[in-house]
Amino acid sequence: MEFRKAVKEDVPKLIAFLKETIVEVYGQILSWEVLQPWVEGDRLNSDVNQLLPNMILAEEAGEILAVAANLDDMVAFLWVHPAHHRKGIGSVLLDIVEMEIRKSGYETAKLECFSDNDKAMGFYLTKGWKLLCEEMDEEAGALKMVLEKPLIKKS
Repeated sequence: MEFRKAVKEDVPKLIAFLKETIVEVYGQILSWEVLQPWVEGDRLNSDVNQLLPNMILAEEAGEILAVAANLDDMVAFLWVHPAHHRKGIGSVLLDIVEMEIRKSGYETAKLECFSDNDKAMGFYLTKGWKLLCEEMDEEAGALKMVLEKPLIKKS
């Protein structure tokens, strides 16, 4: 397995990976009306192109298994295909993204996770993330948790 920066040539495979993964992961949490612009529309194209310079992907034999990206001090996303959960891939990607945020000069990182995404919430909490608040994601029509993690160890 290889972890590497995404490049422009990866965009079609990234979009296909994300469209498949979004249905499997968020289909239990969000309505089809919310997911449809991501799955059938151009929403993923714009997000992928915006985040491409900061994307890290996990790949094996040419297949994308997971992808993560930051935007400033935010973990913009961390998606691991369900077939590859609990193999340590998400942990490696999260460590890489946290390091990228820290290298950009931020002392604290933030992320958002849908409240009903129990697996992801459990993962982040075990990785040292702390809950800041819960708020409504108006676009998705679902509650989300806002979490943060200090990236600089206090002495």
